[in-house]
Amino acid sequence: MGTPISRASVLIRPRVQLIRQTRLAAAALILPVFAAMLWFSLPRGTWLRVAIAFAFVLALYLAGAALLRGVSIRLGPDGLVERGFFRRQSRIPAKRIAAALVIDVYRGVTAETDRQLFLVDTTGELLVRMRGEFWTNEAIETVAAAYDVPIRRAADPITAAQLRHDHADLLFWFERWPWTGRLAVAGVIALLALILIALMSPEALVLTPAAER
Repeated sequence: MGTPISRASVLIRPRVQLIRQTRLAAAALILPVFAAMLWFSLPRGTWLRVAIAFAFVLALYLAGAALLRGVSIRLGPDGLVERGFFRRQSRIPAKRIAAALVIDVYRGVTAETDRQLFLVDTTGELLVRMRGEFWTNEAIETVAAAYDVPIRRAADPITAAQLRHDHADLLFWFERWPWTGRLAVAGVIALLALILIALMSPEALVLTPAAER
């Protein structure tokens, strides 16, 4: 059983390093590409295309970073409020939480694990999901013990395949069918590539020597 929280509410946010790592990864992927594009576009007078494409990608990143900063779980004596990535809030009454399931899942083919938490009701329906990629173990344990419910822990770490087999009903659709998730990611990347190509294509954005005069 967990140790119920006090009357004061507790605000929990994702890993602090998450935004920093996202920023570094985005910079490593985006800046070299656009720097090379800008270098080759300057002599041709097409630098405005590159600037618009870069502004578009930067706007997407800033919007995603802002949404990520808003993600939180607020624990209160009467229940919790989960604020998701797209700002949607879910209010879960404490009386509806029946159990907490804590599982350590191997990270790919390595020996490292990520802790996962599933809060469920009496019918086994998922109420709240926390994954170690986004939340610290301390945050996960705080939520698991926040209410006076049984905490069930897996005896040993399991693989992602075992997690899909044993707890498919608690997972996201792209976790139950990994190939569909990969196709969705590929589709989003292809769409962004098409948008960038469209932004860089209009001849009206080309600065010719005559136009510059």
